Amino acid sequence: MQPPPRKVKESQQVKLLFSEQLSKLQCKQHQDTELLEEIRSFSKQRAAIEKEYAQALQRLAIQYQKRDWQRGNTDTVISGSVFGVWRSVVDATAQTAASRLTAAEEYRRLFGHASKSIHNAKEIHAKRVLEQLQRVQGEVVDALRELHRVKKNYHHLSHIASVAREKAADAQTRTRKSEHGIFHFKSGQHKMTAKLSARLKECEDRLNEARNEYLLTLAAVNSHHQHYHTEDLPLLMEQMDRDVYDDLRHHFTRLCGTEMDTCLASHKQFSKIRDGVAKVTRERNVQQFLQESISFTRTSDFIFQPALRDVTTALQDIQDSEGESCLVKEAKKWAAKAAKDYKIATHGERALDVLESRRKLLSGETGLSVEQKITEVQETVRKAKLSRVKAEARLALLALSVTGTQQWLHNAMNQAEEELETERHLSEQRRSTEEFSEDEFELTDFEDYDDDIFADPVSASRVCVYPAACRVVYSYQASQSDELSVTEGEELHVVEDGDVEDWLKVCNSCGQVGYVPERYVQFQCLPAEYAAQLDSSFSSSSSSGIKEKATGVVKALYSYQAQSAEELSFQEGALIRLIRCLHGEVDDGFWEGELDGRIGVFPSLLVELLHEEEEEEEKEPLHTAAICPCSPPIPIPSASAGDCANITTTPPAGVEDKQQSVHIEESRVAE
Repeated sequence: MQPPPRKVKESQQVKLLFSEQLSKLQCKQHQDTELLEEIRSFSKQRAAIEKEYAQALQRLAIQYQKRDWQRGNTDTVISGSVFGVWRSVVDATAQTAASRLTAAEEYRRLFGHASKSIHNAKEIHAKRVLEQLQRVQGEVVDALRELHRVKKNYHHLSHIASVAREKAADAQTRTRKSEHGIFHFKSGQHKMTAKLSARLKECEDRLNEARNEYLLTLAAVNSHHQHYHTEDLPLLMEQMDRDVYDDLRHHFTRLCGTEMDTCLASHKQFSKIRDGVAKVTRERNVQQFLQESISFTRTSDFIFQPALRDVTTALQDIQDSEGESCLVKEAKKWAAKAAKDYKIATHGERALDVLESRRKLLSGETGLSVEQKITEVQETVRKAKLSRVKAEARLALLALSVTGTQQWLHNAMNQAEEELETERHLSEQRRSTEEFSEDEFELTDFEDYDDDIFADPVSASRVCVYPAACRVVYSYQASQSDELSVTEGEELHVVEDGDVEDWLKVCNSCGQVGYVPERYVQFQCLPAEYAAQLDSSFSSSSSSGIKEKATGVVKALYSYQAQSAEELSFQEGALIRLIRCLHGEVDDGFWEGELDGRIGVFPSLLVELLHEEEEEEEKEPLHTAAICPCSPPIPIPSASAGDCANITTTPPAGVEDKQQSVHIEESRVAE
């Protein structure tokens, strides 16, 4: 049989409860104190941060406020000036800095309000309240102890009364059984019963008294305990909290209010600027720029300046040997030119649409290649449109002297429209039969434009085609960063004419590009007439197949890295001597060429054919080629040894003067 469970005294239970309450109140007081300390520390750090931030904003704003604001009017936010908007942004930043300084001061005052001394005073007051709470709890515990004593006495008297009751009942039972006994025994039983009854009555009275005391004490203790929970404990908690929550509410209000005031000030400033930003447009700013810069709006046409004693200011017709009007020929020529430019521009715009659609699907080097093609086609279209405008201007002037000019232009444009429509149908058919490829819009399909419109046909046939081969006849040491040092006998390729007269832009075998004096080199170029024949032959060969053996020079459009030992590596812009185009009867897309003494094959799509040479010229050394009629006059020294020595040491006359004039001009520009 297990013993009955132990019962804990009420006083012990209450003591445990009071101990837990005291611990919870101490923890609450500690948390409130920590919160106030955190607010104090936060306000201190926030004040320092806001002050530092505001000072940095002020320095930044002052730095830009000191700038020259003559780029635009400072009060033109309404008109949409970008400079006015920018000035407003800088001013708003300065005002934001001022509001941030005010916020920093507010945080500093908040830090002073939540000082350490105030926290210490609150902790001392809370300690006193907790001590008073312990005394009140002790009174309740003492009352419970008294209740326990009364309860114990009540139970003790109840036990005594129970024993007396049992003895009295037992005596009465024995008395009833002994009624038929002898007289003296019967009288003894009655005396014992009377004595036990008196004892029982005494115990009952004491038990009633103890019960009454227990009930009264229990009522008093319950009332005391209830008063503790309803009156004493809430009052002491209120005294302990004091005005903590009022202070916290005040701190939080000031924190939020300070931040809101700062943000509202910034919001007000930048909202106004944002409304002005909505009015910023390119048209308004360009209009304002043009109003302030009269050099863009002050346009004037160039006028004809007649020579001395020349009174003619209009076009004059000239009859050639066949009796045909020169102005009529010019009108037909420029009508055809305008139509051709229109056709090329339209064709280029179609190519741009195709390239744009492909660029969206490509990435990496392929995408960059397409972007480069787009740039080249855009430049070609621009030149075509410009050429058409110039041609139409000439036609407008010719129309004043030649009748039928507009009709010729109309017919040429109609023919160009028909050709474009035919090409469009053919392109759609190729796409429908899956024969469409990137070659449809090759960049070589577009032509370059020459502004020398009245060039002499005879002189034009003597112009060299670049790049052209040349040989150095005098050594030259570069004196500028854009010049190139060359040695006598070195073979070069002329890329283009120089920016300064009598200078050429050349490329050596190492790929270095620079300017050299024109009289220091000897040209080995082809006439333009023969180059045109080569171009036409190449155009026909591209449609009917290229010959198996071909010679000429190709220019690398892109850099290429050899994938095998038999292939040829080269950089963009390299000039490669072409050896073979076809292998047998099949065009596999690879050509054979020579670069810097190395022979190999390379993809034909990565190069551009410049011109071809005959087999006789291929077998001859490059430096022994005949001098082109377009070559500049070169002084021919005598055959004597002394004169030969002068060839390498003495440059042509006038070159030093040219260099000196160039240097003087550059120094003037630098000044």
